[in-house]
Amino acid sequence: MAANTDQGISTPGVLLTGASSQIGIFAIPKLVSAGFRVLAVSRKGKPSGYPDFEQVQWLNEAGAMDLCQPCGNLLSAGPLDLAKKFLMAGEKFKTAIVFSSSSVETKQQSNDPVEKQQILDMLGLESELQSMAESTGLKLLILRPTLIYGCGLDTNISRLAGWVRRFGFIPVNGRATGLRQPVHADDLAQVAVKALHFNGELPRSLSLGGGETLSYSDMAVRIFSAMEKPVRLLRLPEWLFVSLIRFACRLRLITGVNPEMVKRQKVNLVIDDRAARELLDYDPRPFTPTVTDFSLPDLQKE
Repeated sequence: MAANTDQGISTPGVLLTGASSQIGIFAIPKLVSAGFRVLAVSRKGKPSGYPDFEQVQWLNEAGAMDLCQPCGNLLSAGPLDLAKKFLMAGEKFKTAIVFSSSSVETKQQSNDPVEKQQILDMLGLESELQSMAESTGLKLLILRPTLIYGCGLDTNISRLAGWVRRFGFIPVNGRATGLRQPVHADDLAQVAVKALHFNGELPRSLSLGGGETLSYSDMAVRIFSAMEKPVRLLRLPEWLFVSLIRFACRLRLITGVNPEMVKRQKVNLVIDDRAARELLDYDPRPFTPTVTDFSLPDLQKE
C-alpha cells in the first residue's frame, strides 16, 4: 500500500528528516521492515538507484509540513533546527529520536571560533528540544554519535579515503595517538529504530561510539587496508602541519579543515556508551571498513 494520508491508522507513521543522509539511507529499510510507513524528508530527494519502497513517500520540507500531522513519530537524521521546526508544527508527535553529535561533549574547548559557535548552537537546540518535550509530554531521545562512516557521505573518514585514492598518502600530526571510536551509520540506524520501539522510559540523551577504540593513526592505517593501498602515513610535526593548513585555508586550496582538527589528532575523543548498550542492546561493529563503505550502499528491500 502506498504511503499516504489515507493509509489505515493501524500502520504507524514516522517522519524521517535527513532521509538521504548517511543515517537516513540505512534507516529507511529498517523502518519499513519494522512496520512503519515513512515520510522521507530530503532537500535532495531519493538518491539515484535507491530502492523504491511501497511504504515510503519522498517529500521536500514544505510538502512534509502539510502531511506531518498524522505522524506519531519523528526520526531526525538531519539538522536539529529542522527537527525543532517539525515538532512545533506536528501536534500529534508522541516520540522523537533525534541525532545530534558527540562533539557537544568532546569539542567544547575548541579554540576555533566557528567550530565553537557550532557546538554552542547544537547545545542550545538540544536544550530547546528537551524543554519542548518536558512541556508537551513528548518522549524524546537525543543520540550523540562519534565519527560516522558507512556510505561515503561523511566529511571525516571518507575524506581520508578520498585523500588516499587521490594522493596515496595521509598526512598526520606526529604519532597521532588521539583515540577515536568510528561508528557505522547502519549501526546508528538500527539503534534508532530500536529506540522508536522502546516501551520504557528513555534518558534525555545517549552517547554512541563504535565497536572499538583505536588511535587516529591506527584508524588511518585501516583506511589504507580498506582501499587496498600500501600504508603511507606522512608524519609531520604539529607546528608544520598547522602552518600548512592555515596557508592552504588562506588560499582556499582546501575547505572543511582547520588547525584545531590537526591538533586533536593527539587528543582522545572518547565517549562512554555503556548506557546505550545496556538499555537498547546497542552492539556496534568494530572498525574494519571495506571500499564499499566509502560509497552509497546497494540496499535491497528487506
